[in-house]
Amino acid sequence: MYNLQKTIRYGFWLILEVIALCVGMIYSTRTVRAEPEVQQPARKVTEVVTEKWTVISGKRLDLILKYMGDINFEKEGISLRIPASVAQSWKVAENGTIQALVQKVSNHSYEIKIYKGTQKITDIPGSRIMIPVKEMFPNGDPETMEITDSRGRKLKTFLDKKQDLLIVDTDETGIFCVRGRKIDDIEENPFAVAVLTTATMITVLIVGIRSRSGKRGDSHKGEK
Repeated sequence: MYNLQKTIRYGFWLILEVIALCVGMIYSTRTVRAEPEVQQPARKVTEVVTEKWTVISGKRLDLILKYMGDINFEKEGISLRIPASVAQSWKVAENGTIQALVQKVSNHSYEIKIYKGTQKITDIPGSRIMIPVKEMFPNGDPETMEITDSRGRKLKTFLDKKQDLLIVDTDETGIFCVRGRKIDDIEENPFAVAVLTTATMITVLIVGIRSRSGKRGDSHKGEK
């Protein structure tokens, strides 16, 4: 009888241990499976450069602004510099993107586009476009060049002779055109054309009068 009770107790405790072991295994399995859900996935730091576009992730943008300050986009030798404060105002999410297009449209025009995802960004106050002089104006004098935006407004320019760059201040994206200031101003200004024509005619008349006076003087000398 005593042995029977002892056996029953032993069996009872054995069953409890098995149940406790099973419960522990189930809890452990659930905990392991839950860990990946608790941990935040690492944000990708990406920067993709194609023939025309530069695409950077929000995380990459944060790192650039943190360690480099202003952000630069460069294509075909043309560089666009945007102040850090402006880029920060875009509030790009870490998994979002910024897409920038900087390209030479023709020998006399350039285009700049910026997108935050699918949203177009047009305002970039305090930004600068830097154009290499020798590559872009091999036969022209950069000091006589002026830049106009898509609305025809003249933009402030500065020639950095040390770096051989034509620097253009802009507050907006869009298409920018280059032209020779002296020649184009004369061609497009009717008053300037009239003044130039009048001056030319007066010069011709003076030369003609002097020429005739000289001939008459020679003839009088011959008669004497």
